Amino acid sequence: MQASSAGRARLSSDVPDSQPAWMALSRGRRQHWSQRQLQQQAQQQQQPLQQPQPHHSDRAAIGDTVDVLAPPASHPQLSEWRRVWELASAAYFNRQHRVLWWRILHGCVMCGAFGAYIGRATMEQACCPYACCSSPNQPQTISHMFLECPMAATVIGWLCRLWQAVTGHLPDASVATILVASTSEGHCASDALLQTWHRLRLAVLHSIWTAARIAASSTHTSTQASQSSSQSHLASKLALKTIVSMIRHDWVKGRDPSMTLQAFRDLWCHHDALASIHTAHTGTEDKLELVVNLSDMVPVQLF
Repeated sequence: MQASSAGRARLSSDVPDSQPAWMALSRGRRQHWSQRQLQQQAQQQQQPLQQPQPHHSDRAAIGDTVDVLAPPASHPQLSEWRRVWELASAAYFNRQHRVLWWRILHGCVMCGAFGAYIGRATMEQACCPYACCSSPNQPQTISHMFLECPMAATVIGWLCRLWQAVTGHLPDASVATILVASTSEGHCASDALLQTWHRLRLAVLHSIWTAARIAASSTHTSTQASQSSSQSHLASKLALKTIVSMIRHDWVKGRDPSMTLQAFRDLWCHHDALASIHTAHTGTEDKLELVVNLSDMVPVQLF
């Protein structure tokens, strides 16, 4: 209520500006959606049908499109990537190794450059943590962390020479071979050797990534000299230890029907470069013994 000029009270409904919005008359109700749909259909039937003419640039781009429902044989590049994705989900890989490779294929590995891209690292933390890099402000990208960094190049070179000692074929240390797993003809003579190569490759990549994360976390807590001396061979030691543990783990599985003895020989005993199986005569029965020939000096020098 408001006081009038004559001193008497009057209702607020007598003042138009004081009325709330809900007291005002509502607008006309909107038509039901079914009626609006019928009106739109009637308008479309009245208008003449006109097909839009394709633009010149659209005509040129028609041949660049790819039918995702077409069989893979019609697109060799799609069949190649399909093989890579099927291989990345293989059950014989270590879970941590398989997850790392999945992240590499998606370009989302937690390295310095990726951490700065998503806002979890500063520009200083985005650089390579190793002091042996040629440039002090080298961004730690995926290719740099796994291939270009001197620490990684040492381990990748050892992996290629190790595979040459096993099969006689020297793979090239490229992105396609090491990161994407594109194998050339003659690289792997059998499916067992193909599995061995990928397991060795992923073990080395995971060791490099683990050593890089350790180096990045200890950059601000240790001096440059102590860091270089303590972590110079960390990735190499991790790779050697991981591969030896894989061989011994498969040997335990080899004594179970889940993996036959011949399957183990095909995986790790090719030319006896990585491991060999000897028969020990103990009394009345013969006992099979596993001998791991892989070390920092055999079959190729690691450091």
